[in-house]
Amino acid sequence: MNIKIANTLFDEGVFSAMYKAGFITTKVFIYREIYLWVQAQVKARGITKNQAVLEAELKFEKDERTIWRAMNSFSDGDKLVSPSIQNSFPTFDICQSA
Repeated sequence: MNIKIANTLFDEGVFSAMYKAGFITTKVFIYREIYLWVQAQVKARGITKNQAVLEAELKFEKDERTIWRAMNSFSDGDKLVSPSIQNSFPTFDICQSA
């Protein structure tokens, strides 16, 4: 998921509503917090992502694999689907007369 979209959904309370309705678990909130913390450490302190992940392991008391899973759950990119792929899907007009 794009981190910008996730932050918007979080800020607007959509994630909270989805959690209360039982559609998502607390894992979404935890993974987002981990991702943002690691990115902030890399940017603010100039350390490598690997070093930040090792520090996050201690801070969040999670296994290193869980930290990497959180990091891989989000992306910074704006492009979720390549334009060449996006335009290759067939479209159907369901109102088309026979």
